[in-house]
Amino acid sequence: MCRWSVLAGAIWANLTLASVGYAQQPPTPPPPQPAYGPAVTTDQAKRAVAAALAEAKKSPYLYVFAVVEPSGSLVYFERMDGAALYAANESAIRKARTAALFKRPTADFFNLMESGHSFVATVTPELSASIGGVPLVVDGKIIGGIGVAGSPSGPIDLAPAEAGANALK
Repeated sequence: MCRWSVLAGAIWANLTLASVGYAQQPPTPPPPQPAYGPAVTTDQAKRAVAAALAEAKKSPYLYVFAVVEPSGSLVYFERMDGAALYAANESAIRKARTAALFKRPTADFFNLMESGHSFVATVTPELSASIGGVPLVVDGKIIGGIGVAGSPSGPIDLAPAEAGANALK
């Protein structure tokens, strides 16, 4: 009888102490988002699109480029000659707006959707969860966003968008 009491006590102690070690830790808060700065100028927008265009010419696709200010208002828009995918016009603008308004690349929303968090689709009708939108950051502040569309897949749109954003750093 004593042996069973000792064994039961040992099991109880093990379960009790082990459960304390596995308690859920509070989530780590995300890093703070950069503040908004002055709106992107037309000259900066053209410089970003020129860099994106140079990168885009390395692929066989014809792209559309959009640059918006932090409010999401369009500042500059350019299409490569022959870009026949007219839906890409609105897609590029929506990608740029999403990146500027939400202060993060549209790839973040794409990744949430892909991991089963479909609530992203209900945030706002303007949100784009397609890769190819990147915030424009100068001196640590968001001055707008650039969106690129036209390839058969958002991940392919990312390289020109990043090249455009990097041109202003």
